[in-house]
Amino acid sequence: MSLEKLLEKIESDAREESRRILAEAEEEAARIKREAEEEARLEAESIARSFHIRAENERLRIISRARLEGRIDLLAAKDKLLEEVFRKVSDDFIRLRTEEYRAWLKAVVLEAVTSGREELVPSSRDRELLDGGLLEELNGELRSRGLAGGLKLAEEDAPFERGVILRGEKTETNLSAQAVLQRVREESEEEVSRILFGADEEKDR
Repeated sequence: MSLEKLLEKIESDAREESRRILAEAEEEAARIKREAEEEARLEAESIARSFHIRAENERLRIISRARLEGRIDLLAAKDKLLEEVFRKVSDDFIRLRTEEYRAWLKAVVLEAVTSGREELVPSSRDRELLDGGLLEELNGELRSRGLAGGLKLAEEDAPFERGVILRGEKTETNLSAQAVLQRVREESEEEVSRILFGADEEKDR
């Protein structure tokens, strides 16, 4: 092969190799670009999902807090209403007419007596009521029931406004108006709640 032909072949081969290398480089660049774009897309989607999850968690947290605060406010309002109901009951009880209060005191003492020989420690307001004939009535009723009928008044007064302490040989029962009303509240609060707030009250409390 002549030198001229050899140079032409070298030049032709060089151009061909150059085109091949350039094509491969362009293909590699395109591949790298596609991979980079895909990676960027996946990263963007991951970031978007992360922000979405965080935003959703924050939304749920805010809703939960609002529901909790609303529930707390609702329970506080219900408790306040219950308190008002029982305060009204207590006020009405304290304002009972003498004959109604006398009948109540007689009933609670008779229910609590076990032997008929107990001692009554009355409030200062109720001592006169008992001395005025109620103590005698109580003993007569107890005797008719087959009990001793020997209730007597203690010398000291009980430290509350209305009611008595029933003192036995080994027992002492607080029959003050306050204590009895408290027991009534403990026994009836659930039922009063259902009456006031409906069947779902138990779910709310």
